[in-house]
Amino acid sequence: MFKTNKLYLILLIIITAATLTLHYYGLLFEGALGHSHLIHVIHARLCYIPIVLGAVWFGLRGGISTAVVISVFAFMYILLKPVVIAENLISEYTEIAFYLAIGGMAGVLVDRERTFARKKEEAERKLQHAQRLSMMGQMTASIAHEIKNPLGSIKGASQILKDDSLSDEEKQEFAEIIEKETDRLDFVVKDFLSYARPSPARFEIIDPREILNSASRQLNYQARENNINIHIDYNNAPLIKADSDKLRQVFLNILLNSFQAMPEGGKVEIKCSQENNHAVITVSDNGIGMPKSDMEKIYEPFYTTKSRGSGLGLATTKAIIEEHKGSIDVDSIEGKGTTLKIMLPVEEAEK
Repeated sequence: MFKTNKLYLILLIIITAATLTLHYYGLLFEGALGHSHLIHVIHARLCYIPIVLGAVWFGLRGGISTAVVISVFAFMYILLKPVVIAENLISEYTEIAFYLAIGGMAGVLVDRERTFARKKEEAERKLQHAQRLSMMGQMTASIAHEIKNPLGSIKGASQILKDDSLSDEEKQEFAEIIEKETDRLDFVVKDFLSYARPSPARFEIIDPREILNSASRQLNYQARENNINIHIDYNNAPLIKADSDKLRQVFLNILLNSFQAMPEGGKVEIKCSQENNHAVITVSDNGIGMPKSDMEKIYEPFYTTKSRGSGLGLATTKAIIEEHKGSIDVDSIEGKGTTLKIMLPVEEAEK
């Protein structure tokens, strides 16, 4: 900043000196080159350039200082070479008044603009700080809520297991509850970490169908348990350049949302195809759907309409898709179902 101001000051001195040289043309060169009223008139207009530059670079102080310096030299010019015609004398003094007025007004305007910009920047910093604090509060509350229920189930199951009168089948049942709730805790922690501290993507050439198959196989058991049928339809899907682990997380989040939207069971349809230079993946379900008021907020962190869930699934999904320079779009009709469409570029993979 100091070096920049120093450079501006040097430039301002050079420009001011050049314009003053034109002003003093009559005294310095008139004897050799003859009188030129035109040069003197041009100079009077050129003097506004260093005055405005002084105001732009240094604010009111710079505008006024430059105007004063030029005005002093202009006044000295009048004293050294008296103007015979009264009209010319009035014109010279009027020009000096304009120098000072323009320097002051330009400086005031620049200072006001800079003050406004500083206040705006400070307000934005405060707003961002408040938003971060609000998000931290939401995250803390969400974590506490998501961890409390599994911990309660684990504690209850472990206390029951202390009862020696339980049969082996009952012990197995409560052991499975502990395992299930532990997995749930692990998923919650990973969900928060992936949003709070996302790892950099490791891009490689992959077939999106392999990732979709992997995600659907991983949830096959849960689909059967909830009477959900997964139908897959692939049509010449292109290779893409992506992070396979992150895309798997995206598809798991989407499929889990579809499962949760069909508490009585239903159908999930997965399609993969190519449109121009994009791989297009759509996931449709015939679940409960969403009202328009909810669709406007689905990508907001911690927003959820479910009794269980961190509200980070779609926020994380959107961030990952954007990291892959893709797009995500959701279309939902309340009571009929939801279709989610992801588009990922393939031109990088084909080069």
